[in-house]
Amino acid sequence: MRTLVLFESLGGNTEKVARAISEALTDNGAIPHLTKVEKNLAIDLHSYDLVFIGSPVIDWLPAPVMMDFARKILHDASNKGLILPAAPAQPGKFAVCFGTFAGPHIGEHEALPMTAWLRSFLEHLRFTVLDAWHVVGTFNGRNHLNIQGRLEDIRNRPHAGDLADIKNRVAGLMASLQGWRD
Repeated sequence: MRTLVLFESLGGNTEKVARAISEALTDNGAIPHLTKVEKNLAIDLHSYDLVFIGSPVIDWLPAPVMMDFARKILHDASNKGLILPAAPAQPGKFAVCFGTFAGPHIGEHEALPMTAWLRSFLEHLRFTVLDAWHVVGTFNGRNHLNIQGRLEDIRNRPHAGDLADIKNRVAGLMASLQGWRD
């Protein structure tokens, strides 16, 4: 099963999660391609059977470079006639959206629009999105938001426990997709 872990990370939180996903994929027999989104990244998402796509939450949405990347991919797919009415799922194409968030004001709800945006992007490309994972990350701005926000003390997150949870999720997902890998 060809796998891709595609991410953007501004302060390092999302990269930690992406690396944990990549390590867990390797531990479960996959050979993942770990790729950070860059301005002119050219990649064929459809050449992968399983795509993990993640970003930090920036004003409830993915980071701007991730959004620009997604818009370019959608534009190119539309020009090739790959965006179809009713977006029928393409057999054997799966995805998971993930994101890191600090949630100082309303908690995890600050992350939901971001992964919903990524989910819509992938579903337009006819991937079956299996899940959306939200991981607490240290707020790389005003330090008081790391200790006075709704989530209480989030300094040094994601921590080892958060990353172990992600690895367990990947292991479970890979077990559930066993039939597609055989």
